[in-house]
Amino acid sequence: PDAILPKLAAASSAGDYLILSANLAPGTDYRLGVQRVLPLYDNDLTKEWLLTFLLHLGVERGDGKIAFEIETSPSKRYLLRMAAYFTFNPARTISVSGERFEFKSGERIRLFYSYRYTPQRIEALLNQYQFKLARSWITKSQEEGIFLCQKDPTPAACSTGG
Repeated sequence: PDAILPKLAAASSAGDYLILSANLAPGTDYRLGVQRVLPLYDNDLTKEWLLTFLLHLGVERGDGKIAFEIETSPSKRYLLRMAAYFTFNPARTISVSGERFEFKSGERIRLFYSYRYTPQRIEALLNQYQFKLARSWITKSQEEGIFLCQKDPTPAACSTGG
């Protein structure tokens, strides 16, 4: 959200619409909802998909292990995300476009992350960028949502000092 929302806000004018989809954490307990969807990511098929990237760089299957975890967003402490990390064991050197990357045993590289939201967290986040929620559509499972937003059509209040 830190990368795209400021750009979308800057590129839009008052009254413009934005439609977006978001991965949601189902239920009323946010952390529990994120834990509930973790198995959708933490499975052999997803791990194999993520490992493909490293295999193309010359990493071998036995060079480490992929593990998923739930972590707090470094910049938005109220958001959680699921992340997949590959931990090297033993040490490994990878060459990419002539540049060498050395990984010590125990070092890890993040391969993937996915934020999870609640409808209320999406609305609060959008409000920070002057987008107001106009309508939303949430799947029956509460795991996905589509949100129609409008850039605040009212001009910001001006302070005249005094």
